[in-house]
Amino acid sequence: MSTYEIGAFEALEWAWNVLRTEDSENKAEATTQIRDMLFKLGSGTQVDFKQDLA
Repeated sequence: MSTYEIGAFEALEWAWNVLRTEDSENKAEATTQIRDMLFKLGSGTQVDFKQDLA
């Protein structure tokens, strides 16, 4: 896998784990976390998704 593919996989894995760990009443919080991460990435901030999963 290329570096891009690895990064994309890690990002999707992070989003999946955020959604999976929130119960149905807290899905709005998961959505907010994912939106905030998209903003962070869009502003050029690098993110280590493996570290954020811990």
